Amino acid sequence: MDVWQCTEDGFYDVQQPDLQPAGNGRGLFTTDGDGAFHFRTVVPSHYPIPTDGPVGELLAATHRHPYRPAHIHFIAEASGHTPLTTHIFVANGPYLDSDAVFAVKQSLIADFSEVSDPALAEKFGVAVPFRIAEIDLVLEAT
Repeated sequence: MDVWQCTEDGFYDVQQPDLQPAGNGRGLFTTDGDGAFHFRTVVPSHYPIPTDGPVGELLAATHRHPYRPAHIHFIAEASGHTPLTTHIFVANGPYLDSDAVFAVKQSLIADFSEVSDPALAEKFGVAVPFRIAEIDLVLEAT
């Protein structure tokens, strides 16, 4: 499982090499025997795509904003299955209905619910309150 995202301020590590260490917001994970996985991260933010060059001209000509809604990217691979490249979007965030690259589908929106359960916080090594998103990535058998 390959996962990457921007910070809570809307920047990827490669956009801020003097502020973020290389690989920040990125990770390679192995699922357990049932295909389950978990990781700790920040809730990402929405951010603007670059508006210079032809992309900026297209956005201006169509009177569209340059913003992507908050999301986390995934590439999932398993033997005997077709690899899946996708992302999940943070529910209730801005720009879900007007993504600059038209990538949002209802099935890709996930709740990042606030949790105040001390036992669950201890299990994940975080303080309460924290947010949790539960998703299913389903790979097609080859």
